[in-house]
Amino acid sequence: MKTKLNDVEINYEVHGQGPCLVLIHGFSDNLTMWYNQVPEFSKSYQVLTYDVRGHGQTKVLQGGYSMDLFTEDLWKLLEFLQIQKACVLGYSMGGRIGLSLALRYPEKTAGLIFANSGVTGPDVQPSPEQIEEMMARRQQMLVLIETNDIEVIADVMAERSFSPGFKGKNPEAFQKYKEVKLQNSPSAYKIIMEDMMAAMAYPPDLSQLQCPALIIAGDQDGFMAPDVAHSMAKALKDSTLALFPTEHASAIEAPREFNQAVLDFLEGIY
Repeated sequence: MKTKLNDVEINYEVHGQGPCLVLIHGFSDNLTMWYNQVPEFSKSYQVLTYDVRGHGQTKVLQGGYSMDLFTEDLWKLLEFLQIQKACVLGYSMGGRIGLSLALRYPEKTAGLIFANSGVTGPDVQPSPEQIEEMMARRQQMLVLIETNDIEVIADVMAERSFSPGFKGKNPEAFQKYKEVKLQNSPSAYKIIMEDMMAAMAYPPDLSQLQCPALIIAGDQDGFMAPDVAHSMAKALKDSTLALFPTEHASAIEAPREFNQAVLDFLEGIY
């Protein structure tokens, strides 16, 4: 389904009935990534998924891309659907959007789930080696994006989302996730990535979050180190940490464990 809100035509889907759970995909993904989650979560909850602007079938008519716009898009979608309050689960970039919504509109947010989405806490200072590695990753991503070759971009970014060897051991699971990424156009990737990097330089104060939070992390995650997850747990007033033996895409690499952690958290909220 589609609706025009905030000068953008937003593509979204709603499944199930009950208290609302919003699933926000990550950078270079779209709403189709939740194939392991929607069937399970919609048994007990109303599950809202949508394509963040610049991804999937959400096409920008005018304006640009920024965390503020991403946040307002979600808020207006919730208003349009007359959803008074929801638990928000955000994967990677989606976690940033969820956090922004929770801080800006706390009355809308019953709970927040950071799925492999790192927000550096006050007690974590990256080492020079970590900073160098992050800069190298960023440059590699920019070079990759500038090729504008969605086949190559999807393959590389999918492989980087999983633990070493996952592609060879689980070719069908890898290909299914890659197919999600192939549904996107990379035309807006560079500007979205630059905005994300700018936002990461000024992390919000996690202690201001008013709702309960679940932090899901992978112990091999190259985009969100476990020490970041632990620092988030310390900074948040009411949080639970679930650490899995995965890389970045825990929802796909360990779906059963991921889903159970989310359901346990939702049971405590609702």
